[in-house]
Amino acid sequence: MPLQPTNQLQPIDSTGLKANELLAELKAAQEELRAAEAELATEQAAVNAFRMHARLMLDDLADAITALLAEKQSLLTRLELERQATEDAENPLGPNAEPQPLPDDMEDLMLPTPTARDKAAEKRLYRELARRFHPDLAEGAAELAYRTTVMTAVNAAYTAGDTQALYDLAGELEPDELRELAGIESHELRQLRERILRCRRRRRKVARQLQVLREDKTARLWRKAREMRDQGEDWWTAVRRDLEAARVRLEEEVALLACQASDELRVTSDE
Repeated sequence: MPLQPTNQLQPIDSTGLKANELLAELKAAQEELRAAEAELATEQAAVNAFRMHARLMLDDLADAITALLAEKQSLLTRLELERQATEDAENPLGPNAEPQPLPDDMEDLMLPTPTARDKAAEKRLYRELARRFHPDLAEGAAELAYRTTVMTAVNAAYTAGDTQALYDLAGELEPDELRELAGIESHELRQLRERILRCRRRRRKVARQLQVLREDKTARLWRKAREMRDQGEDWWTAVRRDLEAARVRLEEEVALLACQASDELRVTSDE
């Protein structure tokens, strides 16, 4: 029997090599996802703790200022109604009597509200999603069906003003990723690739969530307080000082408006 050549090339298991590459890629994607989720959870916990601490430290002043703002608005409305009734075109506050608004960061902290809708940002996101998922760009029936489904959801979310849903849809599978999966014949390799893409999709969603969190008013105040602390400044003392000054200013404005309203009532009675 003739001997086989010792230097003969052995067949290469290309599927096995590709699987190893995908497993390494999957591990890296999973590590990136875990790190992103940990960052989001840590920052969310810190912002929530800051919000609770802010209430403990500042709620007394916030409540007092909220009551003064409501009283001031009521007096302004009353004076305006009196002015309209008497057709008096003069400003009831008098010259240079317009109160100065509170600093934005103080008002945000005293009156916590959800982050205002940024319609321009929503429109930009909608256009981005339309460019990515528009059905006219489909290559094949399967991709057309996928693009149509996603775009229908995008249109519904945009019409409803559901920004969170738009952010979630931004993390959906890209059409070119769908085409890539369709071109993989091996079931094992296709499953590995799907797991990688799911990790990346989740990673994009976490990144969007972190972006939304960092745009929140309380989160912005938390970052400011942290920066001041790092510089050796006491943010809480500075905030209470500003709030105390705002309360005093509002008390003076309310007292002035009350006097003006009383004078208007007396003039009306005399007439």
